[in-house]
Amino acid sequence: MGKVQMEIARQISSDLTEANAVDMPHSVVNALEGLKFLLILVGINQHTKLETLRIPILTPQVGSKIVFVTGSGQLYDEIEVDKKICLDNLLFWELFRQNVGAAVQSTAVQFLAREIVRMCRPYSHAVILMARALQNVDDILIWKHALERLNVRPTSHEAGIEALMVNVLRFCIDQLEDDKTRKCLKNLALCNNYHEIASESAIGLWVRDGIVDAHDDGQKILKNLVNTSLLEVDENQQFVKFRDWDQDILVNLIFQPEENRVFLMRGGLDLIEPPEVEEWESAKEICLMHTAISELPKEPRCPSLLSLYLHRNYKLRKLSSSFFNQMPTLEVLNLSRTRIRCLPESISQLVSLKRLFLNDCVLLRSISPAIAGLKRLEVFDLEGTKIKNLPREIECLINLTCLGISISGTEPFSDSKTVIPHGVISSLLHLEELNLDVFLSEVCNLNSLSTFKFSFPTLELLRQFNQLRKSMEHPSLAQFRLCVGNHASRIMNRLPSDIEFELEQCNRFLRYTNGDGVFTDIKDILQQSDAFFLEMHANLKKLSDLGIDSMDQLKWCVLGECNELEVIVDASDTLHQEALIESHCKSICLESLEFLYVYYMRNLRNIWKGSMQKGCLSSLKLLTLCKCPELIVIFSSEMLDNLNNLEEVTIEDCPAIKSLITCQTSTGKVCETSYFLPILKKLSLHYVPTLSSISCGLRIAPRLERLSFYDCPSLKSLSTDEVSSEHLKKIRGERSWWKDLEWCGHKPDHLDGIFVPIDTCDIP
Repeated sequence: MGKVQMEIARQISSDLTEANAVDMPHSVVNALEGLKFLLILVGINQHTKLETLRIPILTPQVGSKIVFVTGSGQLYDEIEVDKKICLDNLLFWELFRQNVGAAVQSTAVQFLAREIVRMCRPYSHAVILMARALQNVDDILIWKHALERLNVRPTSHEAGIEALMVNVLRFCIDQLEDDKTRKCLKNLALCNNYHEIASESAIGLWVRDGIVDAHDDGQKILKNLVNTSLLEVDENQQFVKFRDWDQDILVNLIFQPEENRVFLMRGGLDLIEPPEVEEWESAKEICLMHTAISELPKEPRCPSLLSLYLHRNYKLRKLSSSFFNQMPTLEVLNLSRTRIRCLPESISQLVSLKRLFLNDCVLLRSISPAIAGLKRLEVFDLEGTKIKNLPREIECLINLTCLGISISGTEPFSDSKTVIPHGVISSLLHLEELNLDVFLSEVCNLNSLSTFKFSFPTLELLRQFNQLRKSMEHPSLAQFRLCVGNHASRIMNRLPSDIEFELEQCNRFLRYTNGDGVFTDIKDILQQSDAFFLEMHANLKKLSDLGIDSMDQLKWCVLGECNELEVIVDASDTLHQEALIESHCKSICLESLEFLYVYYMRNLRNIWKGSMQKGCLSSLKLLTLCKCPELIVIFSSEMLDNLNNLEEVTIEDCPAIKSLITCQTSTGKVCETSYFLPILKKLSLHYVPTLSSISCGLRIAPRLERLSFYDCPSLKSLSTDEVSSEHLKKIRGERSWWKDLEWCGHKPDHLDGIFVPIDTCDIP
């Protein structure tokens, strides 16, 4: 009690010190008498009489309050209080209310909502899931159904929180927008093996398996699943995953026991033997992915099997000749990333098969003519294989809508007719998507074709394609991936795989490698592209030499290892503004560009040279510059006037940069304005040894959230004009650098609390 009295006294007045501790009780009483005070007593775990503490009697006129905070329920009964508050109830209710939104405003709904929170209470994740599932729901019947679902009795093998989560997840699944979204959730749960997966890969999985028709549909569904909290997304919005427990329950207690549908779900590298043959017989869907299985049953009897997933089984080298004999209803077969060398003859027995995936089977050398029996096949993926030719029987697959082929060892263009027999591709009249690493002129006769991927080892082949395309009834290119130039295998690919993957997802993608000179045919395709990857060009000095008017639609631009490139855009390549006004031509360059990624540019000196029209680069969101040794300044102030949508800037290994910004305009005047880069959220500066200032004192980035510094020894001071602190959530850097850093003006007190010492393994 003496310690409590001393602490009360110390906080009230400096006069109440140990010097008059002998009369401490009376001092406390005297000091509190007449004051309006709030006294919070934490951790009181025994019967305590306020009289012992000499606390004055609380009178309504003064309005003082005393709060006991304790984890002991017994204390509630020992002390006479005016009001008992269960903090858990308050926290869970607030958690529910914040996630469900305005739906709980009515009295009737609020009563049901509090019951739902009470039933979910030991587990906050259950509270969030139910709240998200009931967002914007004002139908009282749905709220009642939610409560009924939570009251469903568990089965014999479910108990406690597991039983609760089964009921919660079933309700959340029922509340999803449509069956397509439910199928996407199930597909991801069954096929993902408890790992995080790139968002784009998840969408690709759904498109590949025929659940969604287009990438945009997949994006919408993925966003919906994240919003419902059935999936979690990482802080960079790049990867999604289930909570491990959620996925266990979804796979083992919800999806597998569905009425009239049996799943045989196994997975993981600890599995070395396949399930017993008896288990195969009743299954409608079998998932045996990413295992150490090397051998499968010789002739499993699967009268009801619809889907068989065997991908990523790297030890699986052979299927018995009779393996497919008794799978009459099979519709989806995935053997991708296995080590099989050929398909068994029994493949012809899969008369119901619609989707066959053999992509990245690197030992697959040939396709059996028995493939002709797959009359209902719609999707056939052979990309990443080593087949040397296609059988003519491919032309029997008259229902194909999507075909992907990699032909091994094809050198000249003329060889394509021997590896793909003449007339085979043109006979597939329903083809909508075609991915070939060779070009066949007959594809121009496919009127349904809207998506394709071709490689052109020479510009002459591209020229032939352009001529044929322009003679078609519909010469415009809806979706394409075109690779021009010699794409010999490289020991080291310097472009990060995630950037390459993002490019592959673009609708109209042109990749130009090992170019020499500037050609009209490249400009012609570039004019219809929304993504452009230029690498290892021999003599291009300026990107704008390819024609600024050819880049109106460009959203993605990746430039790498072009050793002669000195400037990306030279304003002198555009028409004079007065002439533009007279001719009513468009003067805005790269207005649609959103992502610019530049790496290993030995002679790059400027991003933009010369004056800049209003609107140029105005859509740019992400800028990355990596290993550009001659680059001194990134932004002119004229550029900054246009970069109102820039969200992320990354500078790595650019040793000549002293500041990101020059204050001088083309007229020589120092620019004075309000904040530049108004929505910049993330700035990363790594291996920039001569950087001494971020912005030369200009006010930038009022909404900056994340900063990362590494190996910037010349950056010895910062100011709040350069680093606005209001929205900052994290600053990463070397501990010693942060300790020695000086601040121009007052350093905000909270910055030390958000500083995170950087780990060298985090830096490229």
